Amino acid sequence: MKRFFSTSRGEFFATATLLALIAAAFAFYFLYDKHREPVVNVEDFRQEVEEFYASQQAAADSVQAARDSAYASRLHTRDRAYPHYSRGHANNPQYGRDSTGYRQSQRHDPLKPLPREQGYAIVKVDLNRCDTGDITRVPTFGSKRARKIVEYRDRLGGFHSLAQLREIYILQNIDLTLCEKYFTVSAAAIRRIHVNRSSYKELVAHPYIDAYLAKTITNYVSKNGKINDIGEFQSITHAYTELIDRLKPYLSFD
Repeated sequence: MKRFFSTSRGEFFATATLLALIAAAFAFYFLYDKHREPVVNVEDFRQEVEEFYASQQAAADSVQAARDSAYASRLHTRDRAYPHYSRGHANNPQYGRDSTGYRQSQRHDPLKPLPREQGYAIVKVDLNRCDTGDITRVPTFGSKRARKIVEYRDRLGGFHSLAQLREIYILQNIDLTLCEKYFTVSAAAIRRIHVNRSSYKELVAHPYIDAYLAKTITNYVSKNGKINDIGEFQSITHAYTELIDRLKPYLSFD
């Protein structure tokens, strides 16, 4: 290598490397120049942006027009429902007419709520005369509740108060206000217990009469004869006042 170029081997390789880098630089320059990125047309982009804003404004105008129409309709309904309100403000200088032709306060004219008319009448269910199908038509009362109500009613002989529904295990926390809205009880339908003629088995079948009270009644009647009234009944049985009050609608002393 030194003989032909009068240079050492290291100088030759350095010169060759430098020439290669120069060639690579020229090649990169020409290749990069051929693949330039296209120039963006800003005017086309600006036009697309303007069209987008125009479409948004048209949508907003459409929504506002719908709101104005709904407001005008409500004013018209208000005027028909409250003609005295409309006449009272027709000549008031504070009240003009808006773009829709309807009266509107220049300060503030709040719409009054229209009166709600009940379109149906609630027919109450008589718990002493109904079946389970009638009860299940009442909100929150399914077949299980209806069956328990009818079973307890038959054991009682009829309800004399809606509060007795809370004596049923699954109805202990029932809302009595809801019950009063949908239910009623007919006192005439209550089946009474004939104290002086009923057997021990018939007496003890009633939820309010336990075995001791039934035995006391039958023993007294069999030995002493008829019990005449509720006062004598309490005196004989020594029943507490609360129990007497619960039993009173169901006892007959004829």
